Amino acid sequence: MTMCSKALFLRKKSTGLNSIEELAYSLASRISGLKVITLPEHGNTWKGIIRNIRFAQKHQGDINHIFSPEIAYISLFLKGNVILTWHDTGTLLQSSSFLKRFIRKWFWLILPNHFAKHITCISQYTANEIKQITPIVKNKISIVYNPYNEVIHFHPKEFRKENPHILHIGTGMRKNLLRTIEALRNIPCTLIIVGILKQEHIEQLKKNHIQYKNYLDIPFQNIIRLYQECDIVSFPSLYEGFGMPIIEANATGRVLLTSKITSIPEIAANTAHYINPYDVNSIRKGFQKLISDDKYREKLILRGITNAKRFTIKHITEKYENIYNN
Repeated sequence: MTMCSKALFLRKKSTGLNSIEELAYSLASRISGLKVITLPEHGNTWKGIIRNIRFAQKHQGDINHIFSPEIAYISLFLKGNVILTWHDTGTLLQSSSFLKRFIRKWFWLILPNHFAKHITCISQYTANEIKQITPIVKNKISIVYNPYNEVIHFHPKEFRKENPHILHIGTGMRKNLLRTIEALRNIPCTLIIVGILKQEHIEQLKKNHIQYKNYLDIPFQNIIRLYQECDIVSFPSLYEGFGMPIIEANATGRVLLTSKITSIPEIAANTAHYINPYDVNSIRKGFQKLISDDKYREKLILRGITNAKRFTIKHITEKYENIYNN
């Protein structure tokens, strides 16, 4: 058995997903003795789950920090102190099968929360979700926001008014890409999309005559370059436990269009133009406002630079070190 003082467990990485992994390695680079352990299976089958449990048992430490909600079940089989970090609960409990939802609710959420020594949530919104499902654990919950990667820095550039480049990260249903495409119809722009495009996305892009570029599973350094090269960050999400593109846009100095729902206002504060993500016309007017109103756009960017200071890696690392020490 390989023992380390502090083990931080991650899910097996999926194509197109980067945010949790980047956060984990940022923490490990700053916290002495913290070792990142990536599980070998996605855990979609009983065989995969059992293999993940055995792997985690072999690599557990005195403190076991489970950083990916979808692998919270391994906490039931570890001997050391367990810390659970919840990024959100909505995506975990989504399934058309009642049996799957029941199993996930109990073995991925309720029981792990009871067995955990401490629980961290990346926003007050997520903490409220956890308290609603398992109110008995409310006294062991603390809020620790996500940090942005310190390689991201302010990068000023001239705004392209004639053909703004709009960066949209994520193509899952809650990222609201289809409404975004419809909202941009007849607005001269280039839509930069990071994530897997489905056929319906491609059809809508063609139907609405949207010029676009698509990137899939690219290194984080390339993500940073896309932030630097874009003019607007599009984030009209339908659900977020935090929303990393918010503070990444803030830190880079890019104006942000986003939704005033779930955790987003808690993280974005007064740095974004808020829209109704279910209303195509609201999204469209939001883009038009950001493109046409120079003073308004600059005001939001300056607020974003200040807001990003709440989420520095130094500040967040200190909070986790205190939790580990306790």
